[in-house]
Amino acid sequence: MKNIICFGEVLWDVYPDKIEIGGAPFNVYHRLHSFGLDVNFISSVGKDKLGNNVINYFQKNNLSTNFLNVDKNHQTGQVLITLKSGEPDYEILENVAWDYIPFKNDYLKDCNNFDCIVYGSLGIRKDVSYMTLKKLISLSTFKIFDLNLRQNFYSKLKVNYLLNESDFLKINMEELLKLGSIFKFKYSDTNSLIESIYLKFNLKFICVTNGSINSSIYDGNNFIIIDSFRVKSIDNLGAGDNFLACFINEFFIKKNSIKNSLKIASAYGALTTTKIGASPSIKPHEIIKILKN
Repeated sequence: MKNIICFGEVLWDVYPDKIEIGGAPFNVYHRLHSFGLDVNFISSVGKDKLGNNVINYFQKNNLSTNFLNVDKNHQTGQVLITLKSGEPDYEILENVAWDYIPFKNDYLKDCNNFDCIVYGSLGIRKDVSYMTLKKLISLSTFKIFDLNLRQNFYSKLKVNYLLNESDFLKINMEELLKLGSIFKFKYSDTNSLIESIYLKFNLKFICVTNGSINSSIYDGNNFIIIDSFRVKSIDNLGAGDNFLACFINEFFIKKNSIKNSLKIASAYGALTTTKIGASPSIKPHEIIKILKN
């Protein structure tokens, strides 16, 4: 695996006192880029101030804007975050630029050598982006699906299609159980549910993250489980995205073992929660330190 495409939403998380750039596929892209990989990001922003801010952020951080479409008809994506009874409440604005990511013929020329695509389910809540993703999937050798069952922004039909097309599924425990309910799987425990999903959709790997408890990979034969690292978390935003990017780098690029890749990815995810923002700077010595502990 050499050339990777990440597809989906880039947006601004708008807090009462600040804004932070985000979006799960963007976070994965950002971290993969920090590893020095050949990775591109396909998305869309509005022709507005927030869209310009996204472009400026990309340029400042040496991120390619080659596949970042500017939409004159839809605003840049935002998630409005407020506190209700001490708990964060998220309003994901609809009909925004990343809902309408166009397929361009340039992708056929510029992306014909990519062999992996990473995508979620939030980014295809509208059919325009969904159809673009379907075309991109047809061009890719290996497909990684980071399933995000956000609010009511998903459909069984689309999730079913993406699961059938995917090779690698990454999902958290809460959404794993929700997926089991959506497709009415009968199971005795979570392992049997994972096995059922694996067989039904002919997957090659299923990765399940379970917060501060553990993370696991099922490869059709074995469950590899790593306990989560104990850290003082202050911000969980982007932890799963950084985990996924790190696992891709360790297992698929560096050809590390599943167990070691899972352990290093878990360390990355844990360290992300000790910092503010979804794409914080993480130094090699920080990873070495947490792995030793």
